[in-house]
Amino acid sequence: MDRTIPLADKATIPLDGVEKKTKSLLGRITDFISWFLGSWWAVVFHTAWFTFWLLLNFDINVLTFSVSLEAIFIGIFLLMSANKAEVLRDKREVRQRARDRERLEADIKLDQKADHQLTEIKRLQKELHQEIRYIKNKLSKLAEEKA
Repeated sequence: MDRTIPLADKATIPLDGVEKKTKSLLGRITDFISWFLGSWWAVVFHTAWFTFWLLLNFDINVLTFSVSLEAIFIGIFLLMSANKAEVLRDKREVRQRARDRERLEADIKLDQKADHQLTEIKRLQKELHQEIRYIKNKLSKLAEEKA
């Protein structure tokens, strides 16, 4: 099953490869609240709430007090969500660094093998060059003797 973290505007962050632990009830509630606060539904809800409050002429001081308390809790929920996102990002980066290190080590081994092969080819080329020179010298001596 493909797991994702919901974000605003139906965007998601994939959780493939992230350690899949069952989330606590509070974790799921925090995720939902963070998702809701980052959506247009929160704008609609707050607009309706403030409009309703003002149309019914309720005490504006109580509204101010409740909005202040809500801002405190919203700040806490958003910080919790940001902390969790940072932990997920850190885990992904650790896994990516491990994969990069494995690739780098494999590349180094491949480069060392290629370097060894090139050194061997140069050695064989040098031997062939010496043998060709020896054969040319022999042929020119034979040609001189026949002449």
